Amino acid sequence: MNRTRFFALALLLSSAVTNAVTAAVAAPFKICIWENNCQAAISHTFDDNTAGQTGAGQEAFDAKGFKMTLFTVTESMNPNWTKLKGAFARGHEIASHSVSHSGTMPDDECPTSQNTIRKEVPGEKCITVAYPNCNIPYQQTKLKSCYIAGRVCDGQIVNKSPSDFYRIGAIMAGNAGTNTTSGFNSKADEAASRNGWLVWCHHGVGNDRHGYSNTNLDELKGNLDYLDKNRNRFWTATFGDVARYIKERDAASLSVQENTDASITVQLTDNLPDSIYNYPLSIYLPLPEGWTEDKIKVTQDGKNLNDTVLTIDSKKSLMFKAIPDGGAITLEIATMTRINAKTSAASNSVVLKNSTLLIDMSSFSGSTVAVSLFDLNGNLFARYSANKSASTMSIPLSKLSNSIFVAKVTDGKTSVVSRCMLQ
Repeated sequence: MNRTRFFALALLLSSAVTNAVTAAVAAPFKICIWENNCQAAISHTFDDNTAGQTGAGQEAFDAKGFKMTLFTVTESMNPNWTKLKGAFARGHEIASHSVSHSGTMPDDECPTSQNTIRKEVPGEKCITVAYPNCNIPYQQTKLKSCYIAGRVCDGQIVNKSPSDFYRIGAIMAGNAGTNTTSGFNSKADEAASRNGWLVWCHHGVGNDRHGYSNTNLDELKGNLDYLDKNRNRFWTATFGDVARYIKERDAASLSVQENTDASITVQLTDNLPDSIYNYPLSIYLPLPEGWTEDKIKVTQDGKNLNDTVLTIDSKKSLMFKAIPDGGAITLEIATMTRINAKTSAASNSVVLKNSTLLIDMSSFSGSTVAVSLFDLNGNLFARYSANKSASTMSIPLSKLSNSIFVAKVTDGKTSVVSRCMLQ
């Protein structure tokens, strides 16, 4: 089937398909429920600032490249800010667990706790909270203005789209709950069977002498081994990153802006504040007919994105990660026959003069213009991008070995393709 007809048919059929996760996403694109199309999200969270968390516990996570969330009491439990800053530098989340760890966290403690963490751990936005003793504050005005999600301890696996982000459930780890590798792994398997989010609530780790529900370090390491060996099934991430992914995923809108034989350009947007919600979403579509993985390039706002070809639902699919509101996303295949099939009448927009490629920026309305150069075999050999700040973009090509080449210039909305010859 012709690829353009395929897209048109898919868009028509999409109105008859109900999918809560991808309701605003143009077919045949889909947003993965979890990063990398995993079956479940796993978050290991730790309360109360115990020594083992930033010691042997962190070492175990760092060894696998996994990230954990350290819910920190900012005053009454003597936080070690030097070690917490070190953990943050390794990608771990430092989040709120109140100021005083009183019976029920007062709403007024929310901004105080958050501001202290932001001051002591520069760069940490501190956007999530775990309630001391799992008691939600009676008043929640400041709670909801400070944080995007809050953790309780209800012993349940979380739905892929929680109904209340300020009551995210967790299962107790340690000798007051699950404290064996088999128990940890079994819950992970259960979460995968439900496409759910498994959140663990830890306190002490190993022999750090915390008074409540210490987690056996060797048993925890056994679980991390299991998650590591099954990365295709489990996405292990911080509490905050999973919460952001869910909210972005469920708010996302993806629309096709341009569809030619050489490329597809889409826009990914949401209605969320970009200062917080800037986590990349995993997106896939069936591999278009005639496209081969060794010649595919995916960019967002002119910057290369990580992409991979894998099998989803028995079909070869192209998966990539992009940030909502991060600029136009372009998928292109470096094949000369496809490039020549679509050319632009605006030939004066791209001119080769004195071994310099001159691009009239007024011909493009987007904020960023991307330039791709192809040889006559259809191979991409150079790529440039520039913000639309000058009237003309100049690319010197005097040292170019290809005397004849094809230049494709696009801003995600308008594309110009020009065959060029160096004199």
